[in-house]
Amino acid sequence: MIKVKNLVKNYGGKKPAVNDVTFSIGKGEIVGLLGPNGAGKTTIMKMITGYLNPSQGEVLVDGINTLDDPITVKSKIGYLPERSPLYNDMTVYEYLSFVADVRGLVGNEKYQKITEMIVLVNLEKVVARKIKELSNGYKKRVGLASAMIHDPEILILDEPTAGLDPNQIIMFRKILRRLSEQKTIILSTHVLSEIEAICEKVIIINSGKIVADNSLQELMENNSKETFLDFVVEAEKLAEVENVVCSLDGAWNVEFEKKETRNQFRFKALLSSAAEFKSKLTEAVNAKGWKLIYAEEKKPNLEEIFLKLTANTQEIEHAQ
Repeated sequence: MIKVKNLVKNYGGKKPAVNDVTFSIGKGEIVGLLGPNGAGKTTIMKMITGYLNPSQGEVLVDGINTLDDPITVKSKIGYLPERSPLYNDMTVYEYLSFVADVRGLVGNEKYQKITEMIVLVNLEKVVARKIKELSNGYKKRVGLASAMIHDPEILILDEPTAGLDPNQIIMFRKILRRLSEQKTIILSTHVLSEIEAICEKVIIINSGKIVADNSLQELMENNSKETFLDFVVEAEKLAEVENVVCSLDGAWNVEFEKKETRNQFRFKALLSSAAEFKSKLTEAVNAKGWKLIYAEEKKPNLEEIFLKLTANTQEIEHAQ
């Protein structure tokens, strides 16, 4: 369905935004596209949709090169950017009618598609209201309806749940599950629980390159030998503890999680060498006169795996 081959996008800087990326997505797959800010996710999605041309490489959608026949490619894709370009002074129905006109729908087909989208994403209660009067959740639904009104085979969604409250996220997740029965979906999000709940496959981008391209199950199994340490230190000052434990050898990444009590601080360390880190931690805690209240090794979830695979970027951003 989608084949990306040796894709490069250079905006003129020292490093390309996308650097020799290759992957394929089969018909009916739901794929999560993950990466830190600036990793190249949105650039890749825009090149797949034909809104950006690659500097090198190619994108094939259903066997069609995006550069050779961009109009046909765009007819096969529904794209929902993070900030959907809605016309606030239109009602929901007026806006969907406008999008249908742009997509070339006329007569009974146009009416049927608008009605179908309104029902599919639950817009019945707000169909006569102006878009500027809607909540973020309803605006996202309008954007999704407009992306699907021409019945595309592929949906590309950039941060579709950004700005939504928990109830709206649950509703949006239900809609995506229904759509997954008949569409190929690429979903870019920072909410890793969304990926775990919806996606079958995960592609992780770091600094413009692919660092993982697996089914969600394979990704978890491939990293099952990795462990992280959940530990609590009792001390007077959080900042001092954080400076010490984050500098210890034997971990890819150490993060402060939360305060357990006024003087007890919980951390999570993704381990590169469990024995080394635990030894260094014990030495540091004893040397400072602190107490190690709790420490337990656990298998990583998707968040810990993501942090490990993008550790270099996180370290660079922290240093800056």
